[in-house]
Amino acid sequence: MAFSPDGRLLATGSDDWTVWLWDAATGKAREKFTGHQGQVRAVAFSPDGRTLATGSTDTTARLWNVLFEPSAAIRKICHAVDRDLTAQERDSYLPDHAGGAACPSP
Repeated sequence: MAFSPDGRLLATGSDDWTVWLWDAATGKAREKFTGHQGQVRAVAFSPDGRTLATGSTDTTARLWNVLFEPSAAIRKICHAVDRDLTAQERDSYLPDHAGGAACPSP
């Protein structure tokens, strides 16, 4: 496991070939990365915290972009659910968008 340089994220590697990114303050999962074909044994953040390097028993190393842009995340969520978010979902997941529509109009 490794903390990001700013201490806000925690990355963990797993025997199930996955890499998880956690919010260090809340303990909630932020992202799951898949692609290794073996146990993930090494994780390290770049000095700027934008990239996560991982190493696996499959003898590969991978680089993952961990820089989250809120607008890109919102678009991804809207596309996945194919609708605008409910008021409760906006309050829970996007407090900065609590007052109105979160998803861009088609």
